[in-house]
Amino acid sequence: MRCPHCGGLNPDNTSYCIRCGRNFTPQQQNAGRPNQQRAVYPPNPARPFVPSTSQQPVYPPVQPRPAVTPPARPTVTPQPPRQTANQPAYAPPSAYPPVQPYPPVQPYPPVRQPAQRPTRVIQENGWPVEKPLPPAPEPPAPFPPHTLAQLKKLEEGALDYKVLHEDDGYGQKKVIRILFQHCVQWQQIATLSKAFRELDDKKFETIVIQGVYNQERNVYEYTNGQLIFDRNVRLGSQTQRRFQLETDNGYSMEALRIVLSE
Repeated sequence: MRCPHCGGLNPDNTSYCIRCGRNFTPQQQNAGRPNQQRAVYPPNPARPFVPSTSQQPVYPPVQPRPAVTPPARPTVTPQPPRQTANQPAYAPPSAYPPVQPYPPVQPYPPVRQPAQRPTRVIQENGWPVEKPLPPAPEPPAPFPPHTLAQLKKLEEGALDYKVLHEDDGYGQKKVIRILFQHCVQWQQIATLSKAFRELDDKKFETIVIQGVYNQERNVYEYTNGQLIFDRNVRLGSQTQRRFQLETDNGYSMEALRIVLSE
């Protein structure tokens, strides 16, 4: 059986369409009475008839709004200022107090210049200004030395020195400060080596000798070279003696470091 509403196929003994769900039993009953006509109802005057859904209703054109003219502002007539009983309408210039002139501008005081510091006098052993080194003789041995024999040979050109301080409060280390004149590098090495030969103490494992050319203490502990002697330095299974010698203060560009072992 074909549904009269949607045209879907259905079994013959069914009373509703399995596709659209509509009941078509009255349709089957009316199908047996072909001469029967349906009642025709008059159209509803409240709802206008629309012949087709594809046609859109035609609306009347939108009428433009009338122009609104703002109301004119009322003209305001300026009123003269009100006069009080104690104030005249116009005061002559003589009635006002005279204008006081501004006081004259005082000039700024002159800027005080800072006092110049007195020029520091260069002393013979002054710090930090150094006098140029006098020309030194040639070293008696090759410099820098590569053996202890060459180091001992340099002691022939050592300078005289003065012991300033001896400090043995470092356990197995002893520090000695000596004073001698400012000299070239090979003379610094020679003087430090000579001082070690004369001031060596067997009780200490490490001997440090610092050379200075003035008695002022500064950021550098030594200014004329330094010698560090270690009595027992282990290198694997061997024990050796080692000398570390530095020139100048150890931080300058011309400073020289020498390490010798025996």
